[in-house]
Amino acid sequence: MPLSLSRRGLALAAASLGALPRRARAQDASTCNTVPDVPTAERPPPQAYWRSISDPELDLAFRCHGMMPEFLADDVTPLGVHYLLNHFAIPALDADGYAVAIGGKVANPRKVPLAELQGRPTLTQAVTMECAGTGRRTLSPRPVYVPWDKECIGTYQWTGTPLAPLLQEAGIDPSAVEVLFSGWDSGVDLGVEHAFERSLPIAEAMRAEVMLAWAANGQPLLPEHGFPLRLVVPSWYGMASVKWLRAITVLDAPFEGVQQKQVYIYEQVKDDPNASPVQHKRVNSAILPVGYPDLVSRVAFVAPGTLTVRGRAWSGNGRVARVEFSADGGASWQDAQLQRTLADPYAWVGWQASWSASDGAAVLACRATDETGQVQPLDPQAAWNLGGNGVNAAARLPVMVQDGVGSVLAQVPCQPRLALPDGRLPPVPDALNTAAV
Repeated sequence: MPLSLSRRGLALAAASLGALPRRARAQDASTCNTVPDVPTAERPPPQAYWRSISDPELDLAFRCHGMMPEFLADDVTPLGVHYLLNHFAIPALDADGYAVAIGGKVANPRKVPLAELQGRPTLTQAVTMECAGTGRRTLSPRPVYVPWDKECIGTYQWTGTPLAPLLQEAGIDPSAVEVLFSGWDSGVDLGVEHAFERSLPIAEAMRAEVMLAWAANGQPLLPEHGFPLRLVVPSWYGMASVKWLRAITVLDAPFEGVQQKQVYIYEQVKDDPNASPVQHKRVNSAILPVGYPDLVSRVAFVAPGTLTVRGRAWSGNGRVARVEFSADGGASWQDAQLQRTLADPYAWVGWQASWSASDGAAVLACRATDETGQVQPLDPQAAWNLGGNGVNAAARLPVMVQDGVGSVLAQVPCQPRLALPDGRLPPVPDALNTAAV
C-alpha cells in the first residue's frame, strides 16, 4: 500500500501539474475555525478545515516550541533546543531550601531537601522525551490544542536520583495503588482550576529508570524545564514527567484529576466508554532534513546524486528493531542501517539509508518497528482520536531535486540561483570577498 503524499507533498505534486490542491482553496473565513477566544469548560470540537489555526492555538505554538529538526543530527539535544510544553505559568522557584514532600499512604511521611536528594546515589541517563500530542496537526478533522507534528521531541542526558528507594524508605502501605506527583504550576483547564498533577501505578513508579532529576546535559534544569526538580518517566509520554515537583503522594485509590482522566486519554468520542489512558510512547521516527529548505513551505531542495539520508527512531515499549526508508512516497521500502550511538535503552537510535536522487519532486519517508512488533502506521488517520494524542504515522519529507542546488555558497557575496520560474534574481555586487573563500 503506497504512502499518500504529505499535504506539502500533495501541494508540490499538484503544482507541477499546474493544479491547485482542493484542500488549499480559499474558504469562507467564517467556516475556518470555531475556536473561541474565551475560556470554555470543554475543548472546542476538532476543526474540519485543517489549515486554519486559531489565535489561541498560535499563542500555544509560540509558547510551546518544538525541537528544530536540524538537531536530529545530535545524539544529545543541546540545552534550549529540546521541545517545550508548559501547561500553565512557569513558577519562580529557588533551589536554596527547596524540598519535596513525600506523604499519603506511607509509614514515614517527610520533606526531603533537594540538597539531601543530591547526596543520594546518582543516575545519569539519556532519555528521548516526546509530547503526547505528537502528530496532532496531521489529523483531519484536527483536534484543538498545540498543533504538533514530529517536532515535540528531544533527548537530554538527565541527572538525578532513582525514585524507588525513596518510596521504599517512606514505607508504602499495602493498600497503595498509585503514586501522585504534584507540580507547583497551576491554572484553569476544562473549566476547573487545579495544580498540574499526574499519577503512576505503583509498579511503574518503582521502575529503576524513573527518577527525580535536577540537571540536564550536566547543567541545572532550565526554569522552563522544571527547575529545580522534576520527575522523569523515560518510557511514558512527556506529560508523566511532572515539572517543578512539589509533592509525592501515595494513594490507595486511582487518581481522577483533570490531567489524568479528562485530557490525556485515547477516545473516539466525548465520554467514550472504550477510552484508554495515554501512557507509553508509541514507536515513532523522524527524518533529518536534507539539502536546503524553502523558507515558508520547508520543502527541501537537493542536487542530483547519491545522498545519505539520516534520522532517528524511538519507542517507549522496547528497543527499535527496524527502520525502513522510502524515496518514492512509500511505493517501495528498503531497510535502513541502525546506529545505536547511545547505550541508554530509552534514548533514540540513529538510522541512515542511501538514496539516488534524480531531477524532479519526491517524497522521502521512514517508518520504525520496535521489538514488540509495533510498527508506525502509514496513514495518520489510523491513529485519529479526539485529543490528537499519540499520532505516530510514518514520517514524510517532500523534496525537489534540481541541478545546481547548493552552488550559491561557492563565493561571497553569493551568486543567487533561480530555483522557481517566478523568482526574481537580484543583482550581484561586483566586489568579491576572496578572504571568505
